[in-house]
Amino acid sequence: MCGFPKNLVYVLVDLVCVLIVALPIVILKFAGTPTQRGFFCDDQTISYPFHESTVPTWMLVIFGGGIPLICMLVGEAVFIHRSSKSEGEETKKFPLCPYFVRIYKTVGIFLFGTLANQCLTDVFKFTIGRLRPNFLSVCAPDYSTFNCTDAMGRYVYVTDYVCTGDPSEIKESRLSFISGHASMSFFFMVYLVLYLQVRIKWRQSWLLKPFLQVLAVILAQLTMLSRINDNKHHWSDVLAGSVLGTFMALLVGLSVSDLFPKTWRKIDQSVGPEKATPETEDEEEGRLEAVAVDNGDNGKRNVQGMTTIM
Repeated sequence: MCGFPKNLVYVLVDLVCVLIVALPIVILKFAGTPTQRGFFCDDQTISYPFHESTVPTWMLVIFGGGIPLICMLVGEAVFIHRSSKSEGEETKKFPLCPYFVRIYKTVGIFLFGTLANQCLTDVFKFTIGRLRPNFLSVCAPDYSTFNCTDAMGRYVYVTDYVCTGDPSEIKESRLSFISGHASMSFFFMVYLVLYLQVRIKWRQSWLLKPFLQVLAVILAQLTMLSRINDNKHHWSDVLAGSVLGTFMALLVGLSVSDLFPKTWRKIDQSVGPEKATPETEDEEEGRLEAVAVDNGDNGKRNVQGMTTIM
C-alpha cells in the first residue's frame, strides 16, 4: 500500500538505523555511569541550591518536539494538496498515499535527527562528567570522612568522598556538560525554522514566516536561559548545547532531508522550461547558428540562416 511493500527492505534499513542511534541513549540512561569527578570544598560554582526545573524534560519533549511535528503534519498536507492541483489532478478525495509517504520521510528524518542529537549529547555528558552548579546541595557529602584542606590550610582536590543524597539525583548532578535541554530545544526550533522557510508560501503576509521563525528561536533561548536560572547548568554548558543543537539541525535539514533540494529544483523550473532530453553539442551549435546575428557591414542573418543584404 502506498508503495511501502515493494520498498519494505528500505523501510527496515531505516528502522535499523534509527534503533542503532537510539541504543546508546537507552544504555546510558539505565546502565551508564558518568565520570566521577572530585571537587574543592570552596568551589562556589557547584555550591548553588537545588531548584526544580522551570522546563521539565516531559514538557520539552511534548511541546518542543510536538510543535515541529504538528507543523510537519499540516505543512505536508498543504504541500501535497498544492502539488496535486498544479499537476491538474483535481479530485474530491485527498491523496492519502502520497501524504503518508511524505510524512514517513519528513517525520522519519526529524526523528532520526532528534535521536542523533540526543545520542551525541549523552556521550558528552557521561564522558566528561562535569558537576552541576547544585552538585554539593544534591550530593550532600559527608565532610567527616575527608579533609577539605591540607596541613597548611590550603584547599585540596577531594576525590575520595561519599554522597548521602538521592542516588538518582546524584547521577544527574554529574551530567552538566553539555546541556541536553539547550541542545534539544535548539535542534527542535532551528529545524522548525528551516521547515517553515521551505513550506510557508503565503504571499499575502510577508512578516508571518519571519515572525514564526523568530518566535521559535525565542522559545529555544528561554529554555536555554532557564537552565542557568534553575542552577542546572553553567553558562558554558548551555552555550555548547545550543551550538550542538543548531549544528545538528542545519546538518539534518540541509544535507539529510530533501526539503531544500526540492526547493532548488522548483526555482530552476521557474526560471525556464526544462527540456525532456539534454541537447547535444551539434544541436546546440545549430540552434546558436540559426539565431546568431552578424553585425558586420555586409548584412545580418535571419532565423533561417539566410543573409539579407542591407
